[in-house]
Amino acid sequence: MEFEDVFKHHIDRTNNVLAWQVLDSLTVEDATQASELVKSSLSTMSGAKLLVDNRFMIKNGRPVVFSPEVNAIWEQLQGGILPQVSQCAVLCSGAIMKMQMDRIARASGFINVLQSFWNDDPSVMKKEAYVFLGISSNELIDRPISV
Repeated sequence: MEFEDVFKHHIDRTNNVLAWQVLDSLTVEDATQASELVKSSLSTMSGAKLLVDNRFMIKNGRPVVFSPEVNAIWEQLQGGILPQVSQCAVLCSGAIMKMQMDRIARASGFINVLQSFWNDDPSVMKKEAYVFLGISSNELIDRPISV
C-alpha cells in the first residue's frame, strides 16, 4: 500500500488541531514518513492539539497494534514534539492498542498531555475525545471512510 493510502492528515487552523488517521499497519518507512510530516505540520502551529485516529487498524476483524520498531519511532516523535503540543487524543482500535498508546506516552513523557480512548461504540469514543480537546467536530475524523 502507498503511504497516502495508510496515513491521512489534516490541519484545522480554526481549532489549532492536527489530526491524522492510520488506516492500516505502518511499516518503519511509513512511520518515519509520518513522523516527518507531523513535525513539519507542527512547525507552523503553537500549542497544537493532536487528534490521532487508529480506529481502523483492524485485520481479519481483530484490532492490530504497532510493531516494536514503529513504537520506537512514535516514542521518539512524542519526545521531540512535546513542547509544541498542549493536548493529544488517541482513538484506539481496541483495549490492547489503548494500553500500547499509554505505554508509549509514559516512556516518552507525553503522558501528561495524552489521553487514549477506547469504546465498543466508536461514536462514544469520538465524542469523549472531542470533549477532551474542547472541539465539536473534525473534518478528517468525521468524514465517512471505507477500508
